[in-house]
Amino acid sequence: MKSRVYVETSVISYLAARPSADVLVAARQVKSFELWQMREVLGLCISAAVREEATFGDEQYAATRLSYCDALPSLRVTDAAQAVAQALVRAKAVPVKAYTDALHIGIAAVHGVEFIASWNFKHIAGAKVRRAIESTLRRLDLNLTTIATPEEILESHR
Repeated sequence: MKSRVYVETSVISYLAARPSADVLVAARQVKSFELWQMREVLGLCISAAVREEATFGDEQYAATRLSYCDALPSLRVTDAAQAVAQALVRAKAVPVKAYTDALHIGIAAVHGVEFIASWNFKHIAGAKVRRAIESTLRRLDLNLTTIATPEEILESHR
């Protein structure tokens, strides 16, 4: 079975944004697009939580984000995934205000997804945050889903 990569909303947002003059943002856009180009090989997937977040903001960009979402299979948001999200919040691995970010992690973990692709360093992909998330998932006796940036995922699949 090929690996699967859960694509968190920040990656979709970089894909749909207009090209940036900011070097860091432009680099993230390029890496997000390279990940997108490998969607079949890497088994990219989303969930209804990604789709809902993609509707926020400017209507034109939301429509573009949704078109990317439409091209990917969607994992179910289950009671078990919600329970994992609640556990992440209770453990303070993810703050209450970022419950949807905890839900992304819960969905990926419950569905046994190998990677979560994210540019959200504040609540998902930051080194300290990753450690807290992994510790909580271990306590819940769940298989660890590797949280990584698109760039890291691409490097691991070369």
